[in-house]
Amino acid sequence: MPEFESVKKPKTKKKQTVAQSLFPCKGDSVGEIVRKIVFLAAILVLVGATIVVINFYFIRPRTIQNDADDLSHLRGESNGDVISIPIKVTNSNGETEQKEVTVLKEYEEYIKENEDTVGYIEIYPWIKSPVVQTTDNDFYLKHNFYGQPTENGTIFADYEIPITADSTPPNTIIYGHNLLTKNMFMPLLKYRDEGIDFLKENYLINFDTIYEKNQYLVFSVMMVNTSRSKGEVFSFQNYVTFNTKDEFDGFVSECLDRSYYYTGIDLQYGDELLTLSTCDFSLFSDDVRLVVVARKVRDDESSILDTDKFIDNTGFDENGNSKRRMFEAYYRIYGGEITWGGRNWDTSWIKDFKDEEKEDVNSAEE
Repeated sequence: MPEFESVKKPKTKKKQTVAQSLFPCKGDSVGEIVRKIVFLAAILVLVGATIVVINFYFIRPRTIQNDADDLSHLRGESNGDVISIPIKVTNSNGETEQKEVTVLKEYEEYIKENEDTVGYIEIYPWIKSPVVQTTDNDFYLKHNFYGQPTENGTIFADYEIPITADSTPPNTIIYGHNLLTKNMFMPLLKYRDEGIDFLKENYLINFDTIYEKNQYLVFSVMMVNTSRSKGEVFSFQNYVTFNTKDEFDGFVSECLDRSYYYTGIDLQYGDELLTLSTCDFSLFSDDVRLVVVARKVRDDESSILDTDKFIDNTGFDENGNSKRRMFEAYYRIYGGEITWGGRNWDTSWIKDFKDEEKEDVNSAEE
């Protein structure tokens, strides 16, 4: 009878449960334990990132939208009626005191809710919001209109020169966050993203103080760098007041040098300006701002402009240089060899403007 070798059956690996395959357990090798720990850490990071995204894109925007909607019903009828009301004001010594003042009745409820209310800005229908002002530029970055802590902040005016019944800053600078919900100041990016056609429909900005109604004509839309690590800095936020004509001319000429468009309105020392600022993340940086600058409509002029005369200053000139004055980080994106092509706007737009740049060029040629 033939003999047969016994054949040993291979051991069947015991099937692991889901928990055993995910979590370190008795009998695992060191390598297996490390693999599971790394895998679990990756899962936790993914879950955390998912929560952040959901909050940022869905939960947070709804909260912001609700904050904005809560303010809309407070505005009264825009009929020019006034009312006398006690309000907190800052005196010449920088001290605050209660004083009876006359304000526009349509903003009465905003003042009652928050005595820091100094005005209302409207670029219809994109931006409609009360504007607050306090003794610094930090508080309302992370507090809403009601003074409650929130990363959304609210729209506020620069603190340096108080807006009062008797005076407003020569240049009222207003800041607002750039948010996904298109509230606050995100709609300002439309001036850049939707081109000159958007400007033609929205060159007029209404900014009322609580004391009087005002309108402003846009003359510059610009991208500004705030960090020296990225190149030339234009510190527009330092120009709240102008002590001389040269200071005024220097500021508005810098704005025109950097502008995406020209509306061709005339400018002169003594004009009141309005500057709106928000973050611009198009260069993937926290140091860039989209800034819109406008001039107050004078008592003796129309607020209607001939939009056919608007000039598109985007893109590059025939030599491949930027038409707008930018900064090194911007130039690097387009190859690194690009620079500013030089001033190309009509200097007669600024009354009695001394164009030092052109004089320097003429001197060099001589």
